[in-house]
Amino acid sequence: MNPSDDYKLTDLDYLIGDHHLQMIKAALPYLGVSAQKTISLFVKAQELRKTVELFETEEVASMGICSLESSERTGSVRDLLQAVRPYGNPMEQDMIDMAQTLMEGQTPMEQLRRFLTPEQQSRFETMEMIMTAMQAMS
Repeated sequence: MNPSDDYKLTDLDYLIGDHHLQMIKAALPYLGVSAQKTISLFVKAQELRKTVELFETEEVASMGICSLESSERTGSVRDLLQAVRPYGNPMEQDMIDMAQTLMEGQTPMEQLRRFLTPEQQSRFETMEMIMTAMQAMS
């Protein structure tokens, strides 16, 4: 992943990480390869330890993981897609958008229009009107 990529943290990341671990991660490029490996494993072990502690101390509700009612948790695929969308790359976000539009009942032609430039959309609409007029004449 490029440093310029927009990388977002989840609630879990905020709960198991701290600024000291972030400082250690920021220092990794300045270390030798063997030290990077050792320290990276140390950081991940600390995050795993904090995750286990989080579930043992029942602070899990503060993350929002268990805060949804069971009926909401099982029935809201749209909410799930909205929750994961910001973490995807642009292609994945487009796929999620397409899935959501399918769920909303848009036709494939309506979905296709989203990918056209305004000029192409105008031409497409003109072609549609011509096709409709030709069908009405027959």
